[in-house]
Amino acid sequence: MDAKKHSLEFFYDISCPFAYIASTRVEALTARVNANLIWTPVLLGAIYRLTSAPQGAAGSASDVFNSAKRAISSASFARTLKRYQIPYNPSSTHLRKTTAALRLIHHVQNAERALLTKALYRAYWVDGEDVSDHKVLLDIARRSGITSAKEMTEEVFGDVQDRRMLETATDRAIAKGTPGVPAFWIEDEVWTDAQGALRRGQLYWGQDRMLFVEAVLRGLDMARPFDQVPGISSLHPRCVREGIMEKRAKLEFWYDFSSPWAFLGWTQLERLKKIFGDRLEIEMKPFLLGVLFREIGAPMLPMAAVSEQKRKYGIKDLSDWVRYWNAVNLQEHTMEKPIEFLHPDVFPIRSPTLLRCAIVDPSCIPVLYRACWEQNINVANEKILAQTLSVAGFNATRLLEQASTQRARDILRANTQEAKDIGLCGVPSYRVSHKTPQGWKVNGGVVWGQDETNVVLDLIAGWDEETSQTVANVGTEHEIQGRPRL
Repeated sequence: MDAKKHSLEFFYDISCPFAYIASTRVEALTARVNANLIWTPVLLGAIYRLTSAPQGAAGSASDVFNSAKRAISSASFARTLKRYQIPYNPSSTHLRKTTAALRLIHHVQNAERALLTKALYRAYWVDGEDVSDHKVLLDIARRSGITSAKEMTEEVFGDVQDRRMLETATDRAIAKGTPGVPAFWIEDEVWTDAQGALRRGQLYWGQDRMLFVEAVLRGLDMARPFDQVPGISSLHPRCVREGIMEKRAKLEFWYDFSSPWAFLGWTQLERLKKIFGDRLEIEMKPFLLGVLFREIGAPMLPMAAVSEQKRKYGIKDLSDWVRYWNAVNLQEHTMEKPIEFLHPDVFPIRSPTLLRCAIVDPSCIPVLYRACWEQNINVANEKILAQTLSVAGFNATRLLEQASTQRARDILRANTQEAKDIGLCGVPSYRVSHKTPQGWKVNGGVVWGQDETNVVLDLIAGWDEETSQTVANVGTEHEIQGRPRL
C-alpha cells in the first residue's frame, strides 16, 4: 500500500442492495481521488441487532415503512438503478444468509476482495444464486478469477480466524457510528467536535452520500479545505449537464416549516432559478405534514422511531449537508447568505399559522424559515410571530387576519389532501412538469428529499427515466487525469 495515499474503508454486506450500488461506484471514486480502497465486509443483521434497529436483525429497513414511504422509496431505488445502469434481477428468496460469503471475503487479501465481492454481488442480485450454499460459494470464487480460490475447499468455511475478523469488522463499524451499510470511513479527515476538540476519522453512510466522501478525499489529496474543492456541486452525480432544456418546466416544492430537511431544500430553490432562469416556474406547495403523517400511519416524530445510532447519524447528516450547500454557495453564489443552521429549542414546530401566512403572502417564506431554523424564534407563538413579521417589514396584523380566513384554511386543507393523493410521504418533496401543447405533463413522478436535488435538476433539464440511457456521473472537471479509468 502506497503510504502517500489516503485510505477509504468501505463497509458492506452482500445482502444489502444499496451496498451493491455502492460497490459498482466506489472503485471509480477512489481512482479519481488517488486513494487506497479497503474492502471490509460486515454483518448487516448484527448491526441492526446491536444498535436496536426497529426492523430487527433479520429484517430490512423498509419492513417498518408505511405504504406511502415504501412506494416512494421503491420508486427512488428503481430510478437510482436506472441512472447508474446497474443490472438488477434479485431472486424471490431474498433475504439469504450471507455469513459464509462474508467470511470467505475475509479469508482473502484485500487485493482479491474486489473481484470476489463483485462476483458475489452479481450472484446475489443479478443471477439469483444461493450464496448461503458452500459449494455455490466455492464455484463463484473460482469464477471470480482470484488466485487463492484454486486452493479452497469447504474446510475454509470453518476457519475460526475468518469468523473473528468478520465479527471484529462489524463491531468496528458500529463503534464508528454506522446504522447500516454501505458505510465509508475516512481515517485522515480531521474535524472539530462540539467541545472544540480536534478529532480524526469520519464516517459517511449511504451510497447517496458518496459525494461527501469524494469531496473530503479530493480535498485531502489536494491539501485543500472542503469548501475549496473545485466544482464541488458537480460531485453530485448527474445525467444531464450540458445544453438548455427544450421545454418550459414547472417545479412543485412541497414543504412544511416543521422540517429541517425542507428548510435545506428551500435554501436551494434560488440555485435552481439561477441555473434555469425564467424557463423554470417554481410553485410553492405548503401543507400540513403532521396531518399527512397521521393519515398514512407515519410516526409524528420520525427520528424518534429509529435507533439511537441512526438518530445520531441523522444529526451529523444535517451538518454534512449544511457544510456542502455552504461550500456550493461559496463557489457559485447560489444563496443570499450562508446557512446558519440552529436546531430550535421548541420542537416540534407547530406550523399551521405559518403555512397559512405563506399561502397569503409567499414573500414571507424566507423570514419564517430563517426564524424557525436559523434564529431559534418560537414563531408558533402568535405574539412572537407578529413581532417577527413586523420587524421584517410586514403588516403583521393584516397578514395574520388574512391567514385566519376560511379561504387560507381551505387552500391548506386542499394542499394536504393533494399531498396524500399523489403519494407523498414526507418533505421536501418535488414534482417536475414540462409544458406541452396539451398542458403540463409530469416527468418522473414524486422525488422525495433535498438530497436528491441532482435528480430534480436532471428532470427539469429533460432527463427521461423511461427512455434515457445516459449514466449519472460526476462533472468532467473531476475525471481521472493521469490514472486509468476503472
